[in-house]
Amino acid sequence: MERVEKLGKNAVAILGEGFSSNVYVLTEGSDAILVDSGSGAAAPLIDALVTQGIAIKKVLLTHGHADHIQGMNYISADGFLHKADLSRLRELNAFAGDYSPPSNLLALGKEAVEFGDFELKPVHCPGHTPGSVSYFDEASGFLFSGDTLFADKGVGRADLPLGNAKLLAESLRALGKLGWKTLCPGHGPVERARR
Repeated sequence: MERVEKLGKNAVAILGEGFSSNVYVLTEGSDAILVDSGSGAAAPLIDALVTQGIAIKKVLLTHGHADHIQGMNYISADGFLHKADLSRLRELNAFAGDYSPPSNLLALGKEAVEFGDFELKPVHCPGHTPGSVSYFDEASGFLFSGDTLFADKGVGRADLPLGNAKLLAESLRALGKLGWKTLCPGHGPVERARR
């Protein structure tokens, strides 16, 4: 069963287990956006939000692996994914057998996503996948890093289809310069910066 962790006044993490990624919920009044949708295992918790009157407006996806995007099958809002992954979902998920991508995915733009107190800047960080993206909110210091960077300096895999170790190393260097305060990775625990 997924665990919920409060990150701040308007942010919670639904920490995934097994095959499912973490799902981050950012709220402003009765509206919400998600960062990643998980594999679908978090659907009951997301449904509970909707039942309580929270409207999910959009989902920002960190990359195109099934454990991060298959939850879109349970969400009526659109999910936004970098075009480099959007165009190659079947190839990225070749390990998932007879893969069928969700139908509510659109190409992510380059502009920051403004929502309530958040201004989430998409940071293209290829390596784990060609279209991996992290989202950085400078004001709060939140970095939603997908499967590029994990707690305790863990790094994403580059040995899955379309992975690239050289690009991953470059992306990790770029993320290291952002000065994040709270690392919100695609899997595992959230990490607070030790400063």
